Amino acid sequence: MPRFQFRLQQYLGIKEQIEDQKELEYAKALQTLAEEKQKLAEFIQRKDETIEKLRQSVSRNISPFEIRRYNNNIERLKHQIKVQEERVAAAERFAEKKRQELIQAMKERKALEIVKENAHEEFLKEADMAERKQVDELVSYKYSQT
Repeated sequence: MPRFQFRLQQYLGIKEQIEDQKELEYAKALQTLAEEKQKLAEFIQRKDETIEKLRQSVSRNISPFEIRRYNNNIERLKHQIKVQEERVAAAERFAEKKRQELIQAMKERKALEIVKENAHEEFLKEADMAERKQVDELVSYKYSQT
């Protein structure tokens, strides 16, 4: 019996490689997103700590210069938070784009695998029919010999 050979096997291999590459890209995008969110959380924590320090300092004697320094620091942190929120949003959009690319690559690979399965089933049917034909010919030959 001949061996099954899928004529698009090389193409399927390429699709699998593309899918693997898209998985790595998506994982990297998710890692970048997590890092950007972590930076945002750190900025927010630093701002909250600075505000708490200012509140504690106000309860005791504090110079206007120190108040101004705290306020400047808080404003700088607010600006950094705003910029970091934009970076997080951009990282989320990028991660979503990579996720969509991965989904598309998976769909293409699965579609090709379905074609391969159908071709294999057709191959098995043809092989079965050929085997039945051989058996029928053998039986009819033996019958004609007797």
